[in-house]
Amino acid sequence: MRDLMGKVVVVVGASGGMGQAICKQLSNEGVRLGITSKNEPELLKSLEQELINKGLEVVSDIVDVTKEDEVKDFFATVKNKFGKIDILINLPGISIPAKISEMTMEQYNLTMDINVMGPFLCSKHFIPCVDAEAGGLIINVSSMAGKRANPNAPLYCTAKAALNMFSDGMAMQIKENNIKVTTLSPGGTDTGFWGDRKVNREKFLKADDVADVMLFVMKSNNYIVFHDIAFESFMN
Repeated sequence: MRDLMGKVVVVVGASGGMGQAICKQLSNEGVRLGITSKNEPELLKSLEQELINKGLEVVSDIVDVTKEDEVKDFFATVKNKFGKIDILINLPGISIPAKISEMTMEQYNLTMDINVMGPFLCSKHFIPCVDAEAGGLIINVSSMAGKRANPNAPLYCTAKAALNMFSDGMAMQIKENNIKVTTLSPGGTDTGFWGDRKVNREKFLKADDVADVMLFVMKSNNYIVFHDIAFESFMN
């Protein structure tokens, strides 16, 4: 396993359950962090202060991942601060529960933009920030819903399936840049993602379970690439 000390990690969607979990785990690894969120600025600021109190160097900002100028500016700020970026974790995701016959174009566009355009834009502006000699890593967090369709969220399933294919193709393209791409597809996870939907989360994965897998991928030896890791709760 490799040491992450001094690595620069950008966590997109850091204020969510999985985002906070991985940031807190990384705080024990001596990394430098760039953290973003679109919503919940108070949570992001609180997380930033917690990380700083642990002795970490942190760049934090509110970023809408569907707006290229905001994404571009954030990655430029992180690179200017730290000189490079080593690892990108793309976490943002949204599922809007609605029947297809009732779904609006605004809901359609929002679902596709956050789940697919967001990782595209963040990856686009991450790639030039990587030191080609040291190499880099992108972790795109997808979902088992991208592999197994369900009647409750067919559009979300479609968006995550598109993210999976984007990740696979990008992995082949940017191998020449010495950048690896790993897609994580967790099953149901007990986070705020579900909102007020009536879902029994008792047997779901926990945010820390997903963060454990992310950390395992990040700490694995440089010559190992994990293309796609699908996992879910054995109790579910």
